[in-house]
Amino acid sequence: MPPTSAAHDDDPALLRLVRRLRFRHLQMLLMLKECGSLHAAARRLNVTQPALSKTLGEVEGAFGVALFERDARGVAPTRFGVTVLRGARLLLDELDRLRRETLSTRPVLELTLGTTPFVAQGYLPDIFRRLVDADATLRLSLVEAAVPELVAGLEEGDLDAAITTVDLSASLTTGFLITKLFTVDLEVIAAADDALTRRRSVPWSDLVDRRWILPPAESLAARSVCEMFRLEGLPQPETVLVSRQPSTNLQMVGQAVGLSVVPSPVLSNQGATPRVGVVQVAPQLPRRPVALLHRRTEQARWLPLLLEAIAASSRERGWSDPASTGA
Repeated sequence: MPPTSAAHDDDPALLRLVRRLRFRHLQMLLMLKECGSLHAAARRLNVTQPALSKTLGEVEGAFGVALFERDARGVAPTRFGVTVLRGARLLLDELDRLRRETLSTRPVLELTLGTTPFVAQGYLPDIFRRLVDADATLRLSLVEAAVPELVAGLEEGDLDAAITTVDLSASLTTGFLITKLFTVDLEVIAAADDALTRRRSVPWSDLVDRRWILPPAESLAARSVCEMFRLEGLPQPETVLVSRQPSTNLQMVGQAVGLSVVPSPVLSNQGATPRVGVVQVAPQLPRRPVALLHRRTEQARWLPLLLEAIAASSRERGWSDPASTGA
């Protein structure tokens, strides 16, 4: 069994470390790493070099191991020191976060957001970065699921909001407030050495006999692909692998398991390897609208923050405006 917190409290080594270690000692260790010498670090910390050397020895004595190697060129962290420095940075960052949160006049702002995996991987990283930069009290919970599960989560109150692809006209009767955000550009992808990726234009008829890796049938990507085959008067594609995760599908395509379809931002965010290439299908897959859904309650404090983060990301990254595409 793992040790309990009470067991940690009775650990003599830990108790000795707690009694002897101070946050200023962690700052000193990081300064030593940055400066690379006792002389330079002592000057930055406004102490004498002998005093700094003595304090370092005391800290190393508390840990029971040497944290820095000393030689004529200066100091460098040992393998134990590398571990302690990493923890020191985490502890000081957490202390700063705690300070800012304590001094804040606003309570912690919680937001539980639901979305589909491809929106999470393709669009949310930049949006979430802007959110946490905009409000230090914001605490996010992300739920990735299929659209029906997201709608159920909203109805049951488990989610505050959802960012997802929806049939906007049909969804107006569900009791949710809907804000159109942007449209999704879907890309058909194949292994980079596949001849399809070197052609300027590939009709859908050339993809009929190819193996496909698609998310579940009810997903936007799968429905979009099947709809294109139907509109071209072609039989439905052969799906050899069903996977909801775009990152998994990228890897499978790179290994030539089959073709797939992903939103274009997923290719850049995932850093798609040279083993994956885009197939220039004709006609192209239609753009699909993405919207924010939330319950018809009084406006929450997170709502304008979220909308502004989405708008800023859309402007910077060139995500299509649904209003300009007729969505």
